[in-house]
Amino acid sequence: MKQPRPWTLVGLAVALVAWAAAVAYTVRSRDLVALQVAFVVYSAYGAALQLLGVMGSRRPGQPQQPHRLPFVSVLVPARDEAAVIQDTLRSIGQLRYHDGQGRPRFEVVVLDDRSRDGTGERAARVDLPVPVRVVRVPEGAPPGKAAVLNVGTEVAGGQVLAVFDADARPEPDFLLRAVPLLLHPGVAAVQGRRRLYHRSGSVVATGQEHEFHVYQTVMQRARERFGAHVLLGGNGMVVNRFALEAVGGWNPGALTEDIDLAIRFHAAGWRVRYCEEAVVWEESVPSWSALVRQRARWCEGVLRALVQHAPRVARGHMSGLQKLDLLLFLTGSVVIPGAVFASYAYGVAAFLRGVLLPYYLLPLPRALPEPLTVGAFAVLAAALVLSAVVELRARMWKVLAGLVAYGAFTVHPLVSTPLALVNYTRSVFTGRSCWWKTDHGSAPGTPPPQLAWEQDGRVGEWLALNLYRRAVP
Repeated sequence: MKQPRPWTLVGLAVALVAWAAAVAYTVRSRDLVALQVAFVVYSAYGAALQLLGVMGSRRPGQPQQPHRLPFVSVLVPARDEAAVIQDTLRSIGQLRYHDGQGRPRFEVVVLDDRSRDGTGERAARVDLPVPVRVVRVPEGAPPGKAAVLNVGTEVAGGQVLAVFDADARPEPDFLLRAVPLLLHPGVAAVQGRRRLYHRSGSVVATGQEHEFHVYQTVMQRARERFGAHVLLGGNGMVVNRFALEAVGGWNPGALTEDIDLAIRFHAAGWRVRYCEEAVVWEESVPSWSALVRQRARWCEGVLRALVQHAPRVARGHMSGLQKLDLLLFLTGSVVIPGAVFASYAYGVAAFLRGVLLPYYLLPLPRALPEPLTVGAFAVLAAALVLSAVVELRARMWKVLAGLVAYGAFTVHPLVSTPLALVNYTRSVFTGRSCWWKTDHGSAPGTPPPQLAWEQDGRVGEWLALNLYRRAVP
C-alpha cells in the first residue's frame, strides 16, 4: 500500500475525533437529538429503498441472446481454495454461452494467488469443454484481490471480463442474461444477483441468507429501477474492459475493489446495471468470528472508498440522486453503528447513575418528539417485513423466523465496525493493510453442493436451495 497523503491523515484524524466527541457529548449531556436525527434519516433511507424495491419486483423472463456474442474471459481469483476450486470450475464449465455452431464464446482464467495448498494443480486437472488457463500470480505482486485481477486482465483475451469468486456457482444462463445489458450504450458493468448455499444451518448462515435473499436484492433492484447508485458485489461481476481501462483498472489499494470500481465508473459518467435474473450462488460464512472478520474488511473498504473518492463523488458526472444514495451508503456503515453504540453507552451510563442516584433526581434527556422516533422505527420495520413477505412468498412463521435470525445477525457491526476503524487507522499510519481472507469449504464431510436449476427463475432458486438442504443435514 502506498504511503497516505497528508490530507488523508488529517481527514481521518478529524473524523475520529469528531466521532469520539459526538459519542462523549451524547453520553455526558444526555442530548439524544443528533443521535435520533441520524436514526430517523437512515431509517427513512432504508425504508424508501425497501419500498421502491418491492414496487419494482417482476418475474424474470427468458434470456435474450444478442446477434453477436462478445468473447468473455471468466476470471477466478483463488488463494488456497483447493477445497472448492474444482466444483467451481465444473459449474462455470456448464455456462450456456455458445455461438450458432455450439462453440463456447468464453474462456476461464484461474488466477492462482500464490496458493500453498495445491489450488493451481487441482484447477489444472479439471476437464472442461471450454479453454482453461491457470495463471500463477508473481510472488512480488501486491496483496489483495484487485492486484490479482489486474494480472488476470493483462492475460485475458476477452473484451468482456466476468469475475467469479472461488466458491461461486453461477447458474447456466448467467452470461446470457448479464452480457446483453453490458452491450447497451454507456454501461460499464453489470452485477448479478448473489445467493447463498451453506456449510451449516447456524444463525449466522440463516441471517446472511435472509440478508442476501431479501434486503440486498431489494435494495439493488430499487437502485436499478429508479436510477440510483448500483453497487458491484465482487462475485458475479461482468465488466466492459474498455471502461475498466478508461478509469485506471482495478485499484490495488482498495480492500473492496468492487465498491471502489463502481464509484469510479459512476463518477466518470458510466452506468452500472443490476441483473436480478443472472444468479450466482456463493458460500455463506459459517461462524461469528469469520463473519466479523469479513464485515470488518468490507467496512474498512467502504471507509477507504469514502476518504479516497469523496472529492471525485462531489464533482463527478452523477445525478443528485446517485450522489445522495452513495453518500448515505458510504457513511451509513459507520454512522449507524456509531449511533447504536452511543445509545448503548448512554443506556449504561443512565443505569449506573440510577444505581448511585434515584431516577427522580436525574434530569430527562433532550430528545426528539417520541411519535417521530417511534414512527420512523415503525415505518422501517414495516418496510422490512413487507420486503420479506413479498420476496420469500412463504408462510408467515417462516418470514418471522427469518426476521428474527436477521435481527440477531445484525449485531455484528458493534464489533466489526470498531475493528474496521482500528485496522484502517493502523493502515493509514503504517502503510500496511490487513487483508482477511474468507475460508471456503473447510467443513469436514460437507462437499460443496451440486446445484440444479430450472429456467423459471424463482422456482429454480427455491428448488436448488431445497435440494441442498435435504442432501446436507
